[in-house]
Amino acid sequence: MDTPRKLYRRWWLVLLPVLALICVLIAQRVVKSMDYHHNDNDFFTFWLAGHLVAQGGSPYDPQAWLAGYHQNAMDIIPNPAFLYPLPLALLFAPLGLLPFVPAYVTWVTLLQLLILASLGLILLAEPSPRAKYLYLPLLAGVILFRPATLTITQGQVSGLFLFILAAMALLWQRGKWLGGGVLLGLLVLKPNLGLILLAALGFWLVLHKRWSALAGALLSGCLLLLAGLIYAPGWVGQYWSIGANKLSQTFGGSPTVWGLSALVCRAHSVCVLTLGGAAAALLVLGFLWLGMRLKSLSPLTVIALSICLTLLVAPYTWTYDQLLLLLPVTLVALALDRGGKGLLAAGLVFIAIDVLALLLLFFDVALQVEILNVFVPLAVLVLVLVFAIPRRA
Repeated sequence: MDTPRKLYRRWWLVLLPVLALICVLIAQRVVKSMDYHHNDNDFFTFWLAGHLVAQGGSPYDPQAWLAGYHQNAMDIIPNPAFLYPLPLALLFAPLGLLPFVPAYVTWVTLLQLLILASLGLILLAEPSPRAKYLYLPLLAGVILFRPATLTITQGQVSGLFLFILAAMALLWQRGKWLGGGVLLGLLVLKPNLGLILLAALGFWLVLHKRWSALAGALLSGCLLLLAGLIYAPGWVGQYWSIGANKLSQTFGGSPTVWGLSALVCRAHSVCVLTLGGAAAALLVLGFLWLGMRLKSLSPLTVIALSICLTLLVAPYTWTYDQLLLLLPVTLVALALDRGGKGLLAAGLVFIAIDVLALLLLFFDVALQVEILNVFVPLAVLVLVLVFAIPRRA
């Protein structure tokens, strides 16, 4: 007779193919509904970068980049070249071998699976036996979460980075510091968020003398750099020039403290730098103080705080990046249930965040900005501080 564990494993063997099929069907529907020829499509930039690399070209070559847009009948060309590090283009090279539409469907399918897996990994990191009962309520919150919708429809890489952070949290919660550190180093694939996360988590790792985690991050980061240098020795300078130019054009328009400062200061540069710099400094100092004061914080809690901090102070980030808030929101839900609030209150916390995001969208549309979405990570940060930090702390 099969044991319950064997039956559970067999159940997953049946469920996973069905789940994958559902994700494929949803992906086909999403891609079919997108008017990507006449609108800015984020996935096309990743696909084109992978396509150029697969052909031996450079995603930082403006002529090849523009030719790729014209050859695929894309009307809107948002950037003159690839905005991300070359190793990310190398990662997308397999999809670049496919025609755009099949690659788009494949990537949207993978994004859905990565988000589903990320939620499961975060709940596994929590030792509570009741954690599994929160999966479906939190999944409902994800489905209604605007950053999740934007990530899937636009084919952004936020789902991949969420998965990396969730897997890293699980490994660190279980004491596997080297493996989690290797994943930490992969965050440099998106430097506008990854470098801040690396700095924040690196500070905490140094405080706790987790040298193996730092070694793992250094190892994976160096391997990514080496892979890029082998393919194109001069890619770092090219990427830096393109990235700096993009930042100068978009600074003050992101849903961060910098964007909020630009809105309050009416884009007056001195006021923006003063007000935004003061707000960012206070947030960073608060994080450092918590890290030094509360050395008993779990890795999951520190990663959640780092995500909120990053989404608030990063000079360049957009609404789809707030998909990473799935991790701190799940942490808050687990803390609510553990604190005796019950599964209903824990499950509704994500719905409350969804409602806030939709209300902010209304005002964003009225003002024709994306800036007010900064209040979403700010609200999540408050929830983490109130419910996820131990009361004795």
